[in-house]
Amino acid sequence: MASVVSIKEFKKKSSKLNSNTAKSERSIQNQHWIDCLVNVAKTQDQSAFKELFDHFAPKIKMFFIKQNLSQQEAEELMQETFISVWRYADYFEANKGQVSTWIYTIARNKKLDYFRKSSRQVTTTEMASEEMAVDSGTQFESRMGDEVSSFLPELPEEQVEVIKKVYFEELSHQKAADALNITLGTVKGRIRSAVNNLNKLMRGGL
Repeated sequence: MASVVSIKEFKKKSSKLNSNTAKSERSIQNQHWIDCLVNVAKTQDQSAFKELFDHFAPKIKMFFIKQNLSQQEAEELMQETFISVWRYADYFEANKGQVSTWIYTIARNKKLDYFRKSSRQVTTTEMASEEMAVDSGTQFESRMGDEVSSFLPELPEEQVEVIKKVYFEELSHQKAADALNITLGTVKGRIRSAVNNLNKLMRGGL
C-alpha cells in the first residue's frame, strides 16, 4: 500500500511541477511579446512588429474564420487588426493582462464593427461563442493542452465531439457542424455548454 501511495504522490508532484513549468514558460513568452510591443510603440521597430504578426496573424485569421466569415473577410479583418496593433501599441498596459488577450480583443471589436456596418445581427449564442473564441487565444487554449483535457472524459460525449472538432482539429463551427451532421446552432450551443461544464469541473465539480 505504501508503494501505491508513493506513486500517487509522485504523480501529483510531477503534475504540479509540469503545471508550474508551463506557467513559467507562458510568462516568459508573454514578456517577450510585451517587449516587442514596447519596441513598436517607442521606436516603430518593424522587426518586432513582424514577430508579433508572424505569431498572432494566423491565429487571428482562424478566429475570424471560426466566426463564420469568409477567407477574404477574415484576411481583411486580420489586416485591420494589425494596423491597429501598430498604431496603438503604446496603449497596451503590461500590468493589466497578456498581449494575446489585448490583440484578440482588438480582433473582436473589429468583428463587431464589421457586423454593425454590414447590418448583420449577433445572437446571444454567437456572442457567448465569440467570447470563448477570444479567450481561446490565452487561457482556454493553453489549458486545453493540459488540465482542461483531463476533464473532457467527464463531459457528455456530444460536447466532447464538438470540442475536439473545433479546438483540436481546428475546424470552423460550420465545418464541425457538417462533419457531425448537426446544425450550426447546435454546435455553438454544445460549445457553450461544454465551456460552462469545464469551468465548473475546474472549480471542483458539476
